Amino acid sequence: MDGLSKDTLIATFVDLLTIYINDKNSSSLRELITVRLAGYEPSEGKLGYNGYRLAAHDSAPFFCEAKPVNVTCLESGRPNRKLNGGGNFSDYTPERLDEDLKKNPQMLVSGFVDGRLAYIIEFPFRCLEARLRMVLEKHFPGGNRPPSQYLRSASFTFKDYQDCPDLRLVHRAENLDDFKDCLSEGFYIWLKGVK
Repeated sequence: MDGLSKDTLIATFVDLLTIYINDKNSSSLRELITVRLAGYEPSEGKLGYNGYRLAAHDSAPFFCEAKPVNVTCLESGRPNRKLNGGGNFSDYTPERLDEDLKKNPQMLVSGFVDGRLAYIIEFPFRCLEARLRMVLEKHFPGGNRPPSQYLRSASFTFKDYQDCPDLRLVHRAENLDDFKDCLSEGFYIWLKGVK
């Protein structure tokens, strides 16, 4: 990068970040932003939970699982889909559900519009148990899972955890109204009403 001006370097860096944060094949940067802004330390490696926090120096860590969703606006200005406070677990199994329930990580559900953060919501994993059991039972009736078979996508929305007593809004964009057309109506109303 020798010989490039400071302005050119800044513009190049901004372009690179914009491309990376909107990458459809990788949510790593969106996960990192979500984890950090929620007050967790990012975990190393691709597998496992996305972050952790220590209650005390010598205590066991509290884990978190980040589920960022990014919607993009089309040339018409309309979003390709609307944010509904949801997320999904890839390649999910009944065994993984049992393990997640044991560890009960904090879920960090976040929404981005063209790479700009709109919200982060935090709640305990156990608040998704009913939804995940239902989709797993539908895919693996009676809990019978053939070896190497997975539920490709176990999705959830805000409606699946909205009654969770430990639900907490971590972050809401000050300019939330700018994202109104990219949020489902009921979810937008909830976000606006949270103190």
